[in-house]
Formats: sequence, C-alpha cells, structure tokens
Amino acid sequence: MRTSTKSPKDVAKKRFRRLRVLYRIANLINSTTDEKRILRRILYETVRELGATSGSLSLVDGDPPENLRVVVALGESSQNVRNLRLRVGQGVVGKVVELGHPIRVEDVSKSDFYLALRPEVRSELAVPLSINGKIAGVINVDSDRLAAFSTDDEKLLVAIAHQAAKVIHTSRLYEQLSTQASRLEALIRAGQALIAPEPLAKVLQRITETVQSMLDTKLCSIMLLNEKGELIIGAVAGGGQYYTQRPSLTVRNSLIGEVVVRAAPLQVFDVRRAKGYRSQSMARKEQLVSLLSVPILFHQKPIGIINIYTSKPRRFSDEEIRLLDAFASLCAIAIENARRYESLVRAEESLRKADRLTTLGVLSAEIAHEIRNPISVISMLVHSLIEDEAVVADRRQDLTIIAEKLQRISRIVGQVLNFSKQQVLRYEWVCIEEVISDLFFLLSHTFATRSISAQFRAPKKLPSVFVDRGHLEQVFMNLFLNAVQAMPTGGALDVEARVVKRSQSPVLQISVSDTGTGIAPDIVQHIFDPFVTSRKEGVGLGLFISQKLMAQFGGKIEVAKTSSKGTTLIVSIPLETQRKEND
Repeated sequence: MRTSTKSPKDVAKKRFRRLRVLYRIANLINSTTDEKRILRRILYETVRELGATSGSLSLVDGDPPENLRVVVALGESSQNVRNLRLRVGQGVVGKVVELGHPIRVEDVSKSDFYLALRPEVRSELAVPLSINGKIAGVINVDSDRLAAFSTDDEKLLVAIAHQAAKVIHTSRLYEQLSTQASRLEALIRAGQALIAPEPLAKVLQRITETVQSMLDTKLCSIMLLNEKGELIIGAVAGGGQYYTQRPSLTVRNSLIGEVVVRAAPLQVFDVRRAKGYRSQSMARKEQLVSLLSVPILFHQKPIGIINIYTSKPRRFSDEEIRLLDAFASLCAIAIENARRYESLVRAEESLRKADRLTTLGVLSAEIAHEIRNPISVISMLVHSLIEDEAVVADRRQDLTIIAEKLQRISRIVGQVLNFSKQQVLRYEWVCIEEVISDLFFLLSHTFATRSISAQFRAPKKLPSVFVDRGHLEQVFMNLFLNAVQAMPTGGALDVEARVVKRSQSPVLQISVSDTGTGIAPDIVQHIFDPFVTSRKEGVGLGLFISQKLMAQFGGKIEVAKTSSKGTTLIVSIPLETQRKEND
C-alpha cells in the first residue's frame, strides 16, 4: 500500500483538485443529458484523477439485480470488457453488487473472484453506484501496479460514485420527462387525426406507426373483431409479409383471443415458446419475441385489439401498458368516427342517387309524352291497313305483330308517364312459356346477327303465375338484353323454368344463363343498386327496375353464379302466396 509523505500544502492541493473533479462531475448534467456520454466523462475524470491504467462503468439489469453490463470502458485492453455481461457475484464488479459495498484488491493474483480479462492489471478498486437506495451499477478502476489504490482513493471513488449516481439519476429523469412529453405530443397528434374525416384504414395506420416509433418496438398492429368472432388485421407498422399475410384468428381458439374474452391486457415474455400462441413459426421468421396486447373497447365492449412486439425479450412497464391502453381508446374513437363518417357518405350518396332518379323520372316523362303521339298515329295507320286489306295476305301476319308491339310500346310509355303514381296493377294469369317465346321471337333478329343460340326448357305441366304481364315481359327483356351485351362475339342463352318445392311454399324458378364475360367482382354485390353498371354506355337502371317490378308480386332476382365463362341469374316467383292472395 502506498504511504503518504506529502506536505500539508501538497495534501491541500490534492484535496482541492479532487473537489474540483467532483464539481466537474456534478456539472456534467448542465452540458449534456446523454447518459452514455455522461458515463464516459465520469469514467475519464475518475481514471485520470486516480492515476489508474484502465477502468470501466457497469449498469445493473433487472429488478432485483440479475446481470451487469459494461457500458463504457477505458484503457489499452478496454475492448476485452466493453459490452461484457456479468452475473451478480461474478468477478470483482459482480461481487460489489452482491455485497453492496466497495472492494479494494491489492493483488489480483491472490483474489478468488477476479476475472483475468485485462492481462496488465495487478490491482483493482470497485465501488457501487446507488440510486434511491438501490444499486444501479459499479464503477471500477485498475492499475498495472500492485497496491495502487489507497484508502483515500477508495473514499474519493465512493464520493465520485455518489456524485455520479446523482448525475445519472438526473439524466434519467430528464430522459423520462422528454419521453413522456414526446408521448403526450404523439397522443395529441393522434387525437387531432381523429377530427379529420379520413378513412378508417388511414387513421389506424397512423396510430400503429406512432406507437411503433414511440415505444421503440419491432412491430405494432391493430386487429379488428368481425361478426364471425374473428380477429382480422386492420393496420400494421413494421411487419413483414409473414405477419401481414397471416390468416384471421378465432377468438375462442387463440392466445391473443384472451384479450377480447377477458377485456384485459396480455403480456407474453416470449411468443416463440408460449403455449397457446398459434403463430410461433411466423414469430421466428419475423423475429418477434415479447408481446403486449390490450383490448380496444367501445362502451365497454371489445371491438378489437392493439399489439406491440419486440425483437428482444422485454418486460413491459405499467407506464407502457397505460400508454398502449390510451392509444387503444383512440382506436375505439377512430373506428366509431370512421363508421359514422362512412354512414354519412352512404346517406349522401343515396340522396344523390335519389335526386338523379327524380331528374331521370322527369326527363323520362317528357320523352314518353313526345313518343306517345307518333306511336298513336303509327298504330292508327297500321290498323287502317289491316282493315282495308291493303297488303298481300302473306304479309298480314307481320302487320298484326307490328300492331301488337306498338300496343306494348304504348303501354310502356304509359307506365313511364305513370311511374310515380301508385296505380292498381293489371294482374292476370300468365304462362311463362308464352312470355319467353314471344320475347325470343322479338329478339330473333338480334340473336341471329350476334351469333347467339337461344333455347327455352321447361316441364310439360308448368303452372301459370298471377302477375302483370307487361312488367314480367319487361323483366325478362332486360335480362335477355344484358345477356346479349355480355356476348359480343356470340354464345349461348339458356332459359330454364322449373318448380322448386320449399318448406314454406312452392316457387317457380326461371334461370337465365349466358356464356358471356361475367359480372365484375367489385360490383356483383351491388348489381341491383341504381346506376351500377360495367358498361360504358350503360345507365345502370335495368336490373334495379327489374328487381323492383319483381318485388311487386313477391318475386326476386338473384345472381346464382358468375365468372369469366358466363353468368346465371334466377328469377323466383312464389306460387302458393299468389294463390292465397287471389283465391
């Protein structure tokens, strides 16, 4: 051990110098809040003042302490210990944490717990760093000389450690305040995003990106609960194809589903080994380890969950759980606002369509009025030719057909003029075979020029239906013309009628099948809505009006199937209901 032979003046100078070191360490917080930079400056001042060969500063992981990690090191062989992890009780540093007091080793070769990581070291001094009564780390210095550190050096290092602990604690408080401020700002930004009338997907994506960045996580996702009790991905930030393409999860048969069932947060330390986690292979591919999941509640009812994953094992703090829960509340508001916004958009669209229908009705009435007079004149002339026998005998049948079709056109014009009026329909018993045959005859020229073969199949005893014949003809005319337009290069139109017995009542079904291009997938669910069409020249009212006409006598039209090889529509007319209403 070194002996002091210095004069009182030298002792005073040394004391002053060491007080100045403590002052510089205490003043570090005024120059930077970067913890690692502060630790490096503390270690540098310590090694220089104590005349050490090398030194290191380690911080404790876990509460209670489990491991130590060397965060900064100085000296020729400092690379041997930089980022080194030690267990509590391992080496001089680990022993300081275990015992809770300084350790001074005058000859490391005679120490039972010294780790020979620096070959030049002969003696070592280590003291604990304590913050709020808990050991937070260890600062130690080494020397290439035996018994290099005195009792005074130990006292100084304890003082330095005490002062350094205050600086580290203050730095961490600054960091926590800064983090909380940034999180509060992110919450405010996310809240402001809810005010903007944006689509739900865009709002949820913004929230996931904010959470991922704020909590420094590998991945953040929002999963929404559908009507089938399944969780489907609504937005993802930081996820690869293995996560984004994962199938939906059933609430009752998945670990994450417990969040919905219990309406409470769930922590999983390692999903790669957790029982009940069904996507362990995906987690390994995406490098996902720890999971925190909280429910998205609206009026205390779960409507989804928000998840965060880390790439390393991590225990989430109560503060992180509360923060994620706050974002889950924002998600609930976003989902509800988006749904209301979408309802408003649909309502506005319905109003626009209703306005267009009203305008179209007015125009149709005007056009129909203009057509009616010429039709009446033509009809009178045709009847005059028939009565006067002004044409050869073999052409009289043609005039008769022309007269019938003119009468039908006149009826249609009349229907258009009276479309907005609730008039009593002209019900009569109608034979489906006659209706289809008449329409096939009327469209025979169209079929021939388009290279379309048309056939009608039905059993011998097919019941009649009690309907308005003109409306039924209009329905099938629309269906046949749609089929023709779907087969621009030719094809086959197949119409089949049959009686289907159901538990409630027998139904007459007429299927209309074509070999055309099919209905586009994006409009097949809306094909009976007004102004929905896949043709550039189409108005999108044919099927809408046909469905309305069928509903008048309890019938309906359905899309049975559609693909690039053709479409089949089924017209259904309940038979028993008609008989009861008209007996």
